[in-house]
Amino acid sequence: MGKAYEIVIGRVTNPGAVITALTPGSGNSFAVRAFGSGRAYLEGLWTQAATAGVVRVRSPKMHDSTQGIRVRSVAAVIRSLIGPQPETQMYSTDTLVFELSGGAAEVDTAALQIYYEDLSGGEANLALWEQVSPRIANLVTAEVAVTGPVTSGDWSAGNALNSTFDVLKADTKYAVLGYQCDTESLAVGIQGPDTSNYRLGGPGCIEPLETRDYFIRQAIGSGRPHIPILNSNNKGGTNVSVAKVGAGGTVNVCLQLAELTS
Repeated sequence: MGKAYEIVIGRVTNPGAVITALTPGSGNSFAVRAFGSGRAYLEGLWTQAATAGVVRVRSPKMHDSTQGIRVRSVAAVIRSLIGPQPETQMYSTDTLVFELSGGAAEVDTAALQIYYEDLSGGEANLALWEQVSPRIANLVTAEVAVTGPVTSGDWSAGNALNSTFDVLKADTKYAVLGYQCDTESLAVGIQGPDTSNYRLGGPGCIEPLETRDYFIRQAIGSGRPHIPILNSNNKGGTNVSVAKVGAGGTVNVCLQLAELTS
């Protein structure tokens, strides 16, 4: 067993002012995964919605089952509304109630980021910034033209890391420092052998200041390993996906990578 984290999303159609339960994204569940002796934490919460509203996550095992963590979501702003500190503890197999209010004529979406210290079947290759920075040999970008989701507000199927430009050196480790998007999206996900096939990632905003060093800031802010380390030999089996309001289209995701010395 080992460390892992993932992005979990949900969507709702025409919720209006009523705080309405979200439908989980493809492959997602609002039940916290079963984990061992370590802890799990809620590290991020954000929305993609054309109308301002309320996003809420709650359960009887959190502070209270009535409001829990309830924050106002801002229209057309995709930035986490909470941070990795102070820590918000999650509980094994607890089913979260994930809800959102918004517009009366639109699809609204929200995302959670949950980190596991000791997850059964989880052994993602994650590092702290101090483990990565002394090993950086070169910076490189890997752009992936990601096909949008079939269903508005859901995850896309994903496109391979080397599907647009095959630039990585064989038998080489790369740290994913952050990313950039050219189209507003709820979330960007990276999934493959080096993430234990859990989809990790972050908000899909188009502001580079928010995302270009996202994984570095997560590691520094939480004190936990967050920087994904990818083996270039797994590039064909590592997929980049997006979740966004609006079906189809293409989102160009540019991963900021650091080539690492052995």
